[in-house]
Amino acid sequence: MDKVIDTLLRQKPYIKLLVLLVILGAIAGLYWQFLYRPVRAEISAMEPDLNKLKAELAAKKEIVKEKPRYIAELEQTRGKLYIALKQLPDKSEIPSLLENVSSLGTAAGLQFKLFKPMPEVSKNFYAEIPVDIQVDGVYRDIVTFFDTVSKMPRIVNILDIKMTTPKKSMSGGMMLSTSCRAVTYKFIEGAKAESTDKGDTKKGEKDKKNDTKEEEKK
Repeated sequence: MDKVIDTLLRQKPYIKLLVLLVILGAIAGLYWQFLYRPVRAEISAMEPDLNKLKAELAAKKEIVKEKPRYIAELEQTRGKLYIALKQLPDKSEIPSLLENVSSLGTAAGLQFKLFKPMPEVSKNFYAEIPVDIQVDGVYRDIVTFFDTVSKMPRIVNILDIKMTTPKKSMSGGMMLSTSCRAVTYKFIEGAKAESTDKGDTKKGEKDKKNDTKEEEKK
């Protein structure tokens, strides 16, 4: 080894420079092959995941930025739900509500041929209570009846209205035979509480997961 060094030292300057360049090139080649290249390949493989995480982070930042608006919309929706629930009669009010509908028809001058409550139709947190109705009366009285029912404090919808050809009554007026379905709604007890419990459970699980992630980061 010493002889090699002595031989190199006795060479001309341009030969020394050439040897130095060869040595540096070899070192650079080894560095690129065994250090830089594997690390670069690993970084390239991780870039898609990194970009995906960056996109998720940006999306979550946008959600956090919009949080006050979401909270305001949630409170507004809760307020509308509360108002809607107040318009839904409970179980004890159904008989009197149906009696009121019948009384309004009689007061409008209609003659009831059919007033038949049908089976309830369960929905999410409420149930539909349909009533099949057939009445005889003049057009003005029928419209008055429908209008009065629409203005009741509780929700009652008149659906599937069918009118026959007008016929002259004994008094000389034009009578219509009209069939329709009145639908009112009943709040299902326990549905709201069950929905709230599910929501609280999901929220609790989500908060627990978030707390676990924060602890792992620490």
